[in-house]
Amino acid sequence: MPSNSFEVVTVGAGISGLTLAVALHSRNVPVKIYEQAAQLTITGAGVSFQPNAIEAMKTCHPRVSEAFRKVCSSNVSPSKEKVWFDFFSGFDCREEPLPLFSITNDLGQNAAHRSSFIEEIKKLLPADMIFFNKRLLTLTENCDERVQMRFEDGSIAEADVIVGCDGIKSKVRRYVSESDDISNHISYTHMYAYRGVIEMERAVKAVGRERAENSSVHVSNPSCNFKVTAVFVNST
Repeated sequence: MPSNSFEVVTVGAGISGLTLAVALHSRNVPVKIYEQAAQLTITGAGVSFQPNAIEAMKTCHPRVSEAFRKVCSSNVSPSKEKVWFDFFSGFDCREEPLPLFSITNDLGQNAAHRSSFIEEIKKLLPADMIFFNKRLLTLTENCDERVQMRFEDGSIAEADVIVGCDGIKSKVRRYVSESDDISNHISYTHMYAYRGVIEMERAVKAVGRERAENSSVHVSNPSCNFKVTAVFVNST
């Protein structure tokens, strides 16, 4: 296929930005990625994907789906094949408690560590397609209908299409949405989330093999003044 005449830029080299770049590059659409970090570091936590996201990977490019399969984990028990999460009472001390309820879908639980998935997607792109240390400051539309990007390091770049994949504090979203849009005013909710990783055998010892090797959520009593939620997602 001949190369298209217009150029696309994705701002942000996360899962969405990299996946979009793979999709465009494979269709001969000129694309560049501008990322504010100095490199793609090993950060982040586990990410659980629903069926629509997994199907979208296949549509973008089969190799994106293959990259995900390399790093993803699913429930171990055959009976939990379509379970996304089983929800248990955190105060149920029985050796084998029954779930309060379960959420299911056609594919069950499919989760991966964010950095592992990003590392696999990155392999599908030319190294010179990603520009690091590019923290976006402003966007300006030119008279020739191209968009100019000005970065914190003083550099300037242009493209015909800018796609914001730059997270919750997105500068691109602020440009395209109304100034009073609630999504442009991120505020502290006074809620915390602590996330960590433990060895599987320790999880098995704590809650039993069935719950440790299959995705489960342990919730506190609704009448408590504070909420405690423990989540176990199998990881190989």
